Amino acid sequence: MKVRSITKNKGKPVIGLGPNDSLDQAVTLMMDNRIGSLVVTNDSGALIGILSERDLLRVLHEKHAMWTPLTLADAMTANPIVCDPDNTLEEVMTMMVENNIRHLPVVYEGKLEGMLSITDIVEELLKKAQFENKLLKNYIQNWPDSEEESESA
Repeated sequence: MKVRSITKNKGKPVIGLGPNDSLDQAVTLMMDNRIGSLVVTNDSGALIGILSERDLLRVLHEKHAMWTPLTLADAMTANPIVCDPDNTLEEVMTMMVENNIRHLPVVYEGKLEGMLSITDIVEELLKKAQFENKLLKNYIQNWPDSEEESESA
């Protein structure tokens, strides 16, 4: 599958702002659309940058004085969606996609056991695909010739 088929089937427009728009506008747009990044384009629509959640955290860290009185309780998502260590990869991918989340705490019998990120899933899928690709290549390379098969029959 090519990237073109994924972006074509998404159906959602790419959301962005200009370089002189405010961070407040950006955060509002990201929250309203439940997205983790915005493209930054110039007046002609050419891509000149991207603003991600990490970029916002960096600015927050550098300009933290105005945020100092706030606590985690003011910003956290209470009662987050969690998964069980025995959930399958497909189950957790479905949970993440349906809820538009990128991080999933792993909880077993009420105890936090770890954290699963979308990157962890992509890495695991990549390893699986590479392993299956290697197995298929080995299988094809060791395919018996039809002449050898007919001689042994």
